[in-house]
Amino acid sequence: MKKLIFLLNILLINFCASAQYLDKDFNDLSLTSGGWTTQIIIDTTNWFVSSFGGDDFVKASNYSNSQNVPSNMWLISPGIDLSSASQPMLSFETIMKYQGAALVLHISTDYDGTSNPTQQGTWTDITALATWDVDNTAWGSWTPSGDVDLSSYISSTTYIAYEYLGSANSGSTWEIDNIKITEGSAPPPPPPGIDSVSIYDIQFNNNSNGASNYESSQVYTGGIVYALRDDSSFYITSGSGPWSGVYVYSNDYLLSEGDSVTLTAEVDEFYELTELKNVTNLQVVNSGNTPITNNCSTGAASSEEFEGCLIEVTNANCNNDNAGFGEWIVNDGTGDVVVDDLFYAFVPNLNTNYNVKGAVTYSYGAFKLLPRNSGDVSVFVSVEENKDAILKIFPNPLNQTYLNININTNNTLSLFDLSGKLIKTFDLKSGNNSLNLEFLNKGLYMVECNSKTYTIAKI
Repeated sequence: MKKLIFLLNILLINFCASAQYLDKDFNDLSLTSGGWTTQIIIDTTNWFVSSFGGDDFVKASNYSNSQNVPSNMWLISPGIDLSSASQPMLSFETIMKYQGAALVLHISTDYDGTSNPTQQGTWTDITALATWDVDNTAWGSWTPSGDVDLSSYISSTTYIAYEYLGSANSGSTWEIDNIKITEGSAPPPPPPGIDSVSIYDIQFNNNSNGASNYESSQVYTGGIVYALRDDSSFYITSGSGPWSGVYVYSNDYLLSEGDSVTLTAEVDEFYELTELKNVTNLQVVNSGNTPITNNCSTGAASSEEFEGCLIEVTNANCNNDNAGFGEWIVNDGTGDVVVDDLFYAFVPNLNTNYNVKGAVTYSYGAFKLLPRNSGDVSVFVSVEENKDAILKIFPNPLNQTYLNININTNNTLSLFDLSGKLIKTFDLKSGNNSLNLEFLNKGLYMVECNSKTYTIAKI
């Protein structure tokens, strides 16, 4: 049976990858290569390509000269020939920050390719078909859109467009990457009588024992496979943050990390671990997806909110290198979390600080972090205080609220996370500047000033 299902999954994956109609990743640092265009409807701000840390993407913002300005600008694809497509699927990734209007995703089959899109062409708003980054308080990880089914818009000249809107009082900064249209297979509808339930809703609860509100219910759900056990059971995740992952107990399917799957299952509490069991109707929608890793404190990792999730703790000290049964314990100052060797056995050094990534499970009365392979465990490298002739940054590592910057000229400093996403910009005056970084989580960051990049750590 396993061989048959594996063969069917391989055929589905090959079918999904057999045709690609659009691929725009901005790695050539060009906004308009491949026939892409922009239309500025209000003001003069425009989409632009940004690059940092090897990651290239398109960006839109209405923040100019220290203020928001009214803005309406469109990023429009070339006319895409979908005449031979059966089930074209659009996918992309987004990151946003700051309060403002959401992006609008449009599609048209009669646009002429050059005119003002608010005056020419019939455009349909398909924004609701995609998943978007919705956290405007911080720069997070890329949010996959999921597969947006374009089957209703097949033509020889199909256009997609992203519309940015900003006002004089507000405006989000939006980033988009990896825009693709491929031949795919849409998730099947839920079986009759079974509700579609998100992983978030399956996991979220206020029960004292952590039991799911859907315990003993049949649900139809889905997510991206991010960890696989030797017995073929697996973990899936959808979205980011607390309640975004769950363990699936099934030995009947051979899957790969990165597979996007839909399935029908029963929600169960196995010794207080929420899991999906009695899995049926599992379908691989597509493959090669990158699940979101949640940056997490060790204290939060040992909580119901992150059970089943893919998380990473940073700069966590090993205070017990042999807790028994191949387990060890780390703590970043917020509480202990047990690291277990279910997937990968690692021999730590006592009093050494580590970065550890993996799945969170619950067994024998404790939450445990399960690194999947050698790439999920690394020694935290402390960063020495930076001092050069022009700029001094201290203390580094930062173990307090304020980071001090001493510079000999007025300048601007930009703060980035390790993925290259801009977190905040500071205006510096000649002399000493104290920057309030209380809002930062523990971890490594990069600052860019005076055409130089420095690494800082918050501990």
